[in-house]
Amino acid sequence: MPLIRTVTLGAALLFSPLWATSIVFAADSTTAAVKPVAELPEIARLVDPLTFSDGTKVRNRQDWERRRAELKKLFEDYEYGSLPPKPERVEILRGEVIINKQFGVSTQNFVISMGQGYGNLDVHFSLNIPLNAKGKVPVVIQAGDGGLSPLPPWPGFPPPPVQTGPDIFTQRGYATASFRYTQLAADNKDTARKGGIYTLFNDQIDTGALMAWAWGMHRIIDVLTTQPRIDINKVVVTGHSRYGKASLIAGAFDERIALTVPSHSGAAGAAPYRFIYGKNEQLHNIAGYAPQWFRPGFEQFVDHVNQLPVDQHLLKALVAPRALLTTEGTLDEWTNPQGSQLTYLAAKQAYEFLDAADKISIKYRPVGHIPSNEDLLDYADHLFFGKPLSKEFGELPYEVDTNARK
Repeated sequence: MPLIRTVTLGAALLFSPLWATSIVFAADSTTAAVKPVAELPEIARLVDPLTFSDGTKVRNRQDWERRRAELKKLFEDYEYGSLPPKPERVEILRGEVIINKQFGVSTQNFVISMGQGYGNLDVHFSLNIPLNAKGKVPVVIQAGDGGLSPLPPWPGFPPPPVQTGPDIFTQRGYATASFRYTQLAADNKDTARKGGIYTLFNDQIDTGALMAWAWGMHRIIDVLTTQPRIDINKVVVTGHSRYGKASLIAGAFDERIALTVPSHSGAAGAAPYRFIYGKNEQLHNIAGYAPQWFRPGFEQFVDHVNQLPVDQHLLKALVAPRALLTTEGTLDEWTNPQGSQLTYLAAKQAYEFLDAADKISIKYRPVGHIPSNEDLLDYADHLFFGKPLSKEFGELPYEVDTNARK
């Protein structure tokens, strides 16, 4: 149970405690199972998500839960590193509520102050809630920098920035939670392990930055469960590009997330490593310029991609049966949009098995590397409120590669 203290911050008061595990996160908790690339079999095609590593088939939902556990461990052991537990100590502070009548939104800053052993980490985020919404509202957690200005350590953090323009999410009745991901892990291969989550747990953990950012989204959800205006059954996580990779990981590893929407997330996100269609980002590119995103040792798969025990369709399958929408641009060649179609079809097998084929979709636009929040909201409105969905969702612009899957 975490240590929670009541702290007054101006007119604001610390709210209800969060339950947290007291498990000590060991740096070598998974490394014993990790085999070097030379001992791994070659897998040239995308494996069936409904087949265990030993070749047996998933036959029921209980089997699927065991397969999910197997897949999660493979992703932790070979690609992203371990998902840390909740910290031992959690203290939540909230700042002043700022009302912006011009744009119809209230904004409030929060601090999640976390402790593990002798390590500590403070994470700031801002919550925007539409003023005209009735009852509880769905919330979109945005992976990225969130437009936040630097904040000093609490208790002296300032009021949140006042919204200076209309926001598509709050205009459509959705709350938004935004925070700077570099608070969890710096996006720099030379400094990534010198702060953030590595200070909290220690710098020997095998967690990569993408998993650290996803873990930060989970901690935001912990706080949102205490907010009376938030419908915790309607949590959406999203992000664009590298933050889309993190949002897909977050959705795969946390079943509280109702809808996961990675946008143009490419390699290490929605696109496969094994199948490249044009001048796409490949494993050797991403492991070379951003090794901090992955667990130590991921670089062993450069030039050995077929020895990687997983591919990204299995990460998508981990979200099932919860909703998953992938947004892509047909002109965004570097992110391998045709490969994302392939992983969509492969992951759909798990959704169909779980009678949730209507909970997975993909949406293409003829654009380059720009997000489409309109598509996200249209799909969320369909999922949460039963609004009709246009026929463009699920349309496939590329010829299906029938040789890509086992």
